[in-house]
Amino acid sequence: MPFGIYTVTAPYVSDGGLGDITEKEVEGGMEVTRMEMPSATFSFTFCSQDRTGPEGKPISGADEAEPLASRAAGYFLHAGYDDFLRLGIAVVEVGQTQDRTVLLVDEAARRVGFDVRIRYTRQDTRLVSTVEETRIIQNQKRSERA
Repeated sequence: MPFGIYTVTAPYVSDGGLGDITEKEVEGGMEVTRMEMPSATFSFTFCSQDRTGPEGKPISGADEAEPLASRAAGYFLHAGYDDFLRLGIAVVEVGQTQDRTVLLVDEAARRVGFDVRIRYTRQDTRLVSTVEETRIIQNQKRSERA
């Protein structure tokens, strides 16, 4: 204690569009590429617990979890924004930090967390045969059967 965890709550959220389609002529047909910019959501939670410290002093879990969550959110709002941008990822939204405390049997696990939504680039490429290339392949198959 304390520690932080994250969960990818939505790894791929499409914007609903068709994306940008590009075509490039290559040997054997056309290479068709679809590019889009979906988003993803990460949930960060910082945890601690009320306990007695090494010197016998009480440690408040809430006093540990809240500052950690606040510092992490600050990272995404400022320095992390630039760090991710250099990787081609845009930080779109940083949610407010909020209490996510869980009541255990006789004590509470102090949890404070927030969500971060990012946007990234996704490309999918496929090879599409031209009509002439398809005819050549069909003729080869007919020749092999004969």
